[in-house]
Amino acid sequence: MDKRVLIGPEPERLEAELRGQFAGLDLLLWRTQDADGMFSVSAVPAHQVYELIEAMALKICRVIDRYSQVRVRPEQDEPARALVIIRSRQPALFIGRHGQTLDAIEFILNLVVSQRVGLRVQLTADIDQYRKKRMGFLDALMRRMVREIEQDHRERPLPGLLPRERRHVHTQLSNHPYLTTESRGRGHRRTLYILPRKDFDAAGGLNERR
Repeated sequence: MDKRVLIGPEPERLEAELRGQFAGLDLLLWRTQDADGMFSVSAVPAHQVYELIEAMALKICRVIDRYSQVRVRPEQDEPARALVIIRSRQPALFIGRHGQTLDAIEFILNLVVSQRVGLRVQLTADIDQYRKKRMGFLDALMRRMVREIEQDHRERPLPGLLPRERRHVHTQLSNHPYLTTESRGRGHRRTLYILPRKDFDAAGGLNERR
């Protein structure tokens, strides 16, 4: 794998120099800064990383379904992240309960590929558009919960969510004018709650802090 690293005070100049060295190839770039303010910029041709991801993903997926296929491409909304598309006639085997098997595949693949590249590679594994469908379901459920809480001002639990799903709800409601989120419990019993903010009075709006 052709990985190159440049160090200097101007990261934009370093990235431009690396693009010149690779003669216009699509690159995956990593940028870090040390305590002295110097930047380290690493670059690897994207197609080399995608080929590695595809080869490793195929090995993992063939353990589950010997006839499965894999395709890798950049995420549409986040080009720096690779999307691993799994194809199988048995998608349920890859999804598991609430996507737990798919998350495990993603975790192992991310770990293996990042070790091979020597840098943290961002990737998402999906099959049969499960991620999109699951987020759509979760967003609809969240909107229903919010409407109910707006009516009776009582908290609602969202049990059975994976960590990434809890983070998604946290993010979606982070700017809500008077609702907030809170995770309670540990391990597989950890549950996300949507609840009115403590500084909000249903009758009069936000209470002034004293």
